[in-house]
Amino acid sequence: MGTAEGRTRPGRKVWVAAAVLVVVVAGLMHGYRNTNALTGDRLCGGLVSTAKADGVLPGSGRLDAEGEGLADELKDTVCEVEKSSVVFGSGKGTLTLRVREEDGDAPLKDEAWPELPEESFFAGKVTGGVDKYRGWVLLPEKCWAKQPLIVGASSSEPISDGKAFAALITDAARAVAAGAACGYLPEEPGTLLPPRSEAARPASDGRVCGLDGFSVRGQVPADTEVLEAGQRAPADLWSCRVFLDDDSRGPAREDGFMTYTASRDPLLIAAVKKAPGTSKGEAPGGREAEVVERTGVVLSCAQGELYLASESGLQYLEARKRHPDLPARDTYFESFVKSATETFGCATSARR
Repeated sequence: MGTAEGRTRPGRKVWVAAAVLVVVVAGLMHGYRNTNALTGDRLCGGLVSTAKADGVLPGSGRLDAEGEGLADELKDTVCEVEKSSVVFGSGKGTLTLRVREEDGDAPLKDEAWPELPEESFFAGKVTGGVDKYRGWVLLPEKCWAKQPLIVGASSSEPISDGKAFAALITDAARAVAAGAACGYLPEEPGTLLPPRSEAARPASDGRVCGLDGFSVRGQVPADTEVLEAGQRAPADLWSCRVFLDDDSRGPAREDGFMTYTASRDPLLIAAVKKAPGTSKGEAPGGREAEVVERTGVVLSCAQGELYLASESGLQYLEARKRHPDLPARDTYFESFVKSATETFGCATSARR
């Protein structure tokens, strides 16, 4: 009897050891496939913070990244971070970050960047903006070559925490600038300035977009309600989109009637002035200015420079077909400049 018991004990020990090994391996596999316990602090050659990316992409899961860090040409730098998990209902999503060489005002007018009416801006030590899917940060001027360089990020899933998203892009831009030895950025941006409301709201005549004395009466079809969406004025980085509450649908309605932008941020203004063709000229009203484009100027003010621009939307083109007597684009820009210079504290030119 005792001999039989002695013979079975080694078998039990082996079974227990095997079971423990299975549990350990399963635990390690779970940790590897569903958490970042075994992942380094930074991804893509040090460009992206693992913790910040994990906090931005929804749910829980493992982060995997593609990207070797800074490219020889900064503008070729790309990093893709994916969150995945084998646990049902856990996190997912892809975050793509790239360094882009663009005109300085590209984030304020091109479709590839955040939607202006939904964007939260930040300016000062860091210049940029975010919405629920996309964001950007302007790299220091020493990093630029022919054109300004901008770190842009896009997410396949909506991001609920704009502050965390802005912090992630700022941290990545900081890593790019440090790696290229072309400037310094802080770890996080300043205060985010969100839109005045989530949806377009009725505009007040004589104070459209919150600008003193700004009216579009006589510049839109009669009996058409005007809506507005965007930032509260004045601000160092500001935009407002005007919509017509008419029967336009789809892309035309989303694109709006007219978009106005303004900036007192020195870095953004320096980026804007890098645009080809920028030259000395006059703003509407005859005031000296640097003309960036037909409806875009930089004014020299007593308290610094001010960039003002307007861009017509698809709603304007549709309305112009139906109402040929609507003014040309220049008319909208002229009335905007007149009001914006007052609201943004640029009524007085800088002394020369």
